[in-house]
Amino acid sequence: MHKVDWSEIYNTEFVNAPECWKTCGGYCCKNFYGEHFKILDKSGVSLPLLEKEYLHYQSIGGISNITTPAKKRTFHLPNGKSFSIYLLSCNCGGLCNPHGHRPLICRIYPYFPIVDQFGTILGFEFSALMDLFYREPKTSHKCTLVREEETRIQNDLRSSLKALLRDPEVVFIFRVLKLLVDRLKAKMGGYMDNLSEDELKRFISKYEWLVLSGKPWKDSAFSDEIVVIYDEVKAVFNNQDFL
Repeated sequence: MHKVDWSEIYNTEFVNAPECWKTCGGYCCKNFYGEHFKILDKSGVSLPLLEKEYLHYQSIGGISNITTPAKKRTFHLPNGKSFSIYLLSCNCGGLCNPHGHRPLICRIYPYFPIVDQFGTILGFEFSALMDLFYREPKTSHKCTLVREEETRIQNDLRSSLKALLRDPEVVFIFRVLKLLVDRLKAKMGGYMDNLSEDELKRFISKYEWLVLSGKPWKDSAFSDEIVVIYDEVKAVFNNQDFL
């Protein structure tokens, strides 16, 4: 069973877009909607890392100007398996030091791959939760790569993600992430394109409440769906446990 070499991942540029931040004000590294938040971090962004990735991140010294310790979230499944995600709170605004230590989620922005149990890329979804709510990303999204270079960036990712998608745990996590964002989008039930200032405030207030309460994911059906995903991925990878 193939396991990711995280040192190799951290030496890989998944998206070729040098200095793209100069065209958008560093949108991906800032909380552009934080002024509307009442409880969530108004300035920072939350960066999720897999447990093995986080161990590698720690081993290389991390990012010097991220001082907040990562928060560990462990998820227990009905089949007895569990997995952990570590959340870094980043207020670097794109000036992370050293830049080469930034997590995977930063490296593949603005997308994550939608995959089947074989790790085959079927399409892409936005990797930042707030980015999910653009009805017309080609015209209204604040990221230049989304508006102007979608096809090239996604082609870059189809190629550069191949090694990563040979690891069953990574395939599993990307599939669970797709389930998570689909649940959130269904509960939100709308988009923020062309909203008035008052409408945008109400929209983000609803988003904040859903994320903090965990309501989109607090039912047995969600856990059961994750177990199905686990079993499907396990069957492809010679029925070997990977969690």
